[in-house]
Amino acid sequence: MKRLASLMLTLALALSLGLSAQAAAAARLVRTFVYQDTLYTYVDLTGTDQPITKADAELDGRTFPASGTLETVRQAGFPVTWMLLVDNSNSMPPFREEAVAFARELAAACGENTRFLLASFGDSFSLLEEDVPAEALAEAMAAIPMDETVTRLHSSIHQALDAFDAIPRTGNELRGLIVLSDAVAYDPGASVSYEELLERVNGSGVMLHSVGFGTDQDALASLATLTEASGGLHQVVGEDRTAAEAAVSLAEETGDLYVTGFALSGFTPEETPAQVSVTFASGGELLCRGTGEVLFPDGGDETAPEPETAPAPETELPPSSNAGGQTQTPQAQEPAQTSSHGGVLLAVLTAVVVLAAVIAVVCLRRRKSPAGPAVAPVEAGPEDDGIYLRLEVVQGAYLGQSLDLTLSRELVVGRDPDCGLPFGDGSVSRRHSRIFLANGAVYIEDLGSQNGTFVNGMRLDLARLLRSGDEIRAGDVVFKLKF
Repeated sequence: MKRLASLMLTLALALSLGLSAQAAAAARLVRTFVYQDTLYTYVDLTGTDQPITKADAELDGRTFPASGTLETVRQAGFPVTWMLLVDNSNSMPPFREEAVAFARELAAACGENTRFLLASFGDSFSLLEEDVPAEALAEAMAAIPMDETVTRLHSSIHQALDAFDAIPRTGNELRGLIVLSDAVAYDPGASVSYEELLERVNGSGVMLHSVGFGTDQDALASLATLTEASGGLHQVVGEDRTAAEAAVSLAEETGDLYVTGFALSGFTPEETPAQVSVTFASGGELLCRGTGEVLFPDGGDETAPEPETAPAPETELPPSSNAGGQTQTPQAQEPAQTSSHGGVLLAVLTAVVVLAAVIAVVCLRRRKSPAGPAVAPVEAGPEDDGIYLRLEVVQGAYLGQSLDLTLSRELVVGRDPDCGLPFGDGSVSRRHSRIFLANGAVYIEDLGSQNGTFVNGMRLDLARLLRSGDEIRAGDVVFKLKF
């Protein structure tokens, strides 16, 4: 019986490890690109419910740690540029109102760091406006005549990608090309084949999305294949989905992408495109891994312009509290190698300083008067005084003694009176969430609470950077922290 129990335990362990291995392959690298010696990744981490504390990228057998925190496009307000490529053929007027509704809702749903470009295609590709104000996007869409008899869909997508490539990229800007069409193409003497375009969108730094209209299933399926090869979102407007809903879905999916950068410090791959693997961990436990390809500028990264400032130091992402309540300590870096002459000189200087200190102490003791008063030792000040916080309770019963707080390591929000921020509310878990310092910044992390933790209306799935004045909700309790 004991052997049977042991065998069952072994099988259960093997099964759990197998499931963990499957979970570790769940991350999807939506876009990867290199800009000014930094590898930027946009990642879909849907389903990862543990706080991520570490991210590493591997290229040609070398590992590069994340050079900043992991945040979503929406959280950090990263720049996004959309080019709306609108079918200008005479089969599109029945769908004009839907196209305008899509443009209006997309402009309303996107953040303030969003740029809109408007282009059309029929007999040829035409970039109508490079900077369309969000409030004018729907009106500009409505002005497209939709009267051409030729629909060079594939050639125009290829030319739209060329137009994007000619526009200088701004930092970690995410670029998306949105095709709005019934997908019925008439492209005699096409300059690019479907297979060539499929390969182009798969390796482009611009993500292709599509909004389909009409009922030509074969044409829409062909457009969907192009979109999926790019990793983008294909949606068909009809009975099951309105144009406005399609716009909201696209904005939400883009806003939920996680972004991080990896300083490459002059690294040049053996060949380009290079294979890249990015791993995400929590408290030393591998959570997920994503793989893909990344194109480098001509000659690797040698011709890329030099960054204006030095790369950010390699830092750990916010520490996890879900691994036994312990804070993960970053691994010590290997000491820099020094020459043998430098080591001898350093040893000699150290010996001289120590000898001088001993002589000074002996001399002071000899001169000290026996009758003199004893001198009290000077107490060393604290290494870290922490950050001053001012609590503003918007809703809920705060049980603490003061609204003025000092965050030196962490403050736990919860119903337990021993918490740093105690609240007398049944909707708050005993240990609901924690606010903590990491890399000189303030973060908040949910501790597996029953009712969740929200910042500015967004539920936390991972540790998130806090800014002064952010509205925090734990259960039914709402408060702000000013710092």
